[in-house]
Amino acid sequence: MIGNLYDHKFETPFNNPELPNWADGYLDKFCDLFWDNTWKEGDEAIASLEIDMLADRYAYIKEGMALRAFQIYKLYKNLGYKTFKEYCLKGLKKSVYYVKRVIKAAQISWSLMLEGFTELPDNVSQAQKLASSASQVSEEVDETVSCWQEVLGKAKQESKPITANYIETTITGETIPPLATAKLPRDVWDKLKAQAKQQGVKPEKLLEDIVGNYLDPKQDSDPETEVESEPDSIDKSKISISKTPKIKAWEKDLQDLVQEKYTNEVNYDTTTNSSAIPEIFQSDRDISSASRGQVWRPPT
Repeated sequence: MIGNLYDHKFETPFNNPELPNWADGYLDKFCDLFWDNTWKEGDEAIASLEIDMLADRYAYIKEGMALRAFQIYKLYKNLGYKTFKEYCLKGLKKSVYYVKRVIKAAQISWSLMLEGFTELPDNVSQAQKLASSASQVSEEVDETVSCWQEVLGKAKQESKPITANYIETTITGETIPPLATAKLPRDVWDKLKAQAKQQGVKPEKLLEDIVGNYLDPKQDSDPETEVESEPDSIDKSKISISKTPKIKAWEKDLQDLVQEKYTNEVNYDTTTNSSAIPEIFQSDRDISSASRGQVWRPPT
């Protein structure tokens, strides 16, 4: 017997609960592990469980493939949505910017898999960081494969876990601070907070989606078939704190974007998946009263 069979801390579904139509596999997994104890069948059963676990570890690859298929084949129309953007916002409850990050990450890791790698970036953030860091090594030649090999080798040698920051440091030799700040008028910030609360996300996350879509100029030209490149990594050394005309103009655009988002977003019943928030603007700390008028912003 392995451990205490009653100590798994997962609630037992005694009353035949009504689960989402996509959750049958989760119920099967619960029964296999904690009800039928299939692992008691021996080494092969345990090995099979591990294979399933590793496949789930890289589930974002299958998700990205499916999202790309919905995008280029316009499968969302069969579900009653007119555009891919509408499907993302209303159907998936995710921003187009985030969805395209998942697609790009899936493409990167799929390519690594075809190159023979059995260990891949664990999540979207790691895959994105690998791609952006590799592009700094060479803009003419795709160095993703060699860079990933370097990361794996160094992590094994140093016995360190692979994180997005570790990937960047290994490839480029430095880690660019992921956050920057900007000041917004109090009324704009309050509107942003109110809209974020309505959507169930942090204000920083909502602002990231607004700015991310704004910095994606090709998105509106052909949103159905293209996966645009993501905004460049933030270089804090290039951010000027002084109120130059460029910064003032950018902040004015940002205020207008927040105002437009606050006014128009009510047409979309959106609730973004906050568990998949990209690193750039995410803050794990509560916003204090002293800094409540400040929000994270991208580079200029």
